[in-house]
Amino acid sequence: MKEIEKKCLDFVLRHYKFGRFDTNKAIRRFEEKNTRVHTGTNYRPYWYSGIATTILLCVTFSFYFYNTGSGNDWTKLASGNAIETFLLPDSTAVTLSPRSTLSYQSSDFKNERQVNITGKAFFEVTKDEKHPFEICGQLSRVTVLGTRFQVSESSQKSNVYVVSGKVLFAAKEQAEGVILTGGMEATLTYGKLKPEVVSPGSVNQTAWATQTFIFDNSPVAEVLSELSDFYHVQLTTDDTGKNLNGEFATNSLDEIIDLIENVLQIKIQKND
Repeated sequence: MKEIEKKCLDFVLRHYKFGRFDTNKAIRRFEEKNTRVHTGTNYRPYWYSGIATTILLCVTFSFYFYNTGSGNDWTKLASGNAIETFLLPDSTAVTLSPRSTLSYQSSDFKNERQVNITGKAFFEVTKDEKHPFEICGQLSRVTVLGTRFQVSESSQKSNVYVVSGKVLFAAKEQAEGVILTGGMEATLTYGKLKPEVVSPGSVNQTAWATQTFIFDNSPVAEVLSELSDFYHVQLTTDDTGKNLNGEFATNSLDEIIDLIENVLQIKIQKND
């Protein structure tokens, strides 16, 4: 029975879709894929009962995960161990880094566009001047109309980097904060009442979410340093006197190396 229940659980987790799960239909589909021939006593009613119980438990678990606090109509999204991108009800796209979460009250989200986050997330907010988009973390609050930016939130520090548009970055319980526009970055540390604008890091700090590296007349030594940090390898070259312009997809380091070597006519050494 444990083996059957395990197979049933795997089946449900593969095919479950929130709000569209039909228990009877799932049982029939599972039966078709897992027909057993019995001799003697017919145990199929008990087998069905076990499957149905397991499926219902799976549905209950899934419903709890996606609607924690259902009385308040909260929806929670989590990225697990991989980068995940979600589309919110207002068409805002959010990309969560591994082990990050986002939750929102879904009943009136398009009018009250407020989300809570933990970890790091990249947002592409749909513009709606009548309904500002607000992000709340453990320390900070970010308010926007329509823009692309990254938020990194922990119990000790909150950081915002804006790719384009404009945001208000403030401590969670404070009305005043700092205005950030494209290319600006600010950090709020635990115990402070206002974020501090800092020198912006590389534009490629959002490459994990956008899946694109951007280099604008960047020294090759700087390019290789950023690629090394991103892919956790060591890239070096003896010819450091050249600069690079271009955009590269993040899906293949070897392809990026080949392109850079051909464009700049240099040789790059790679050490894992």
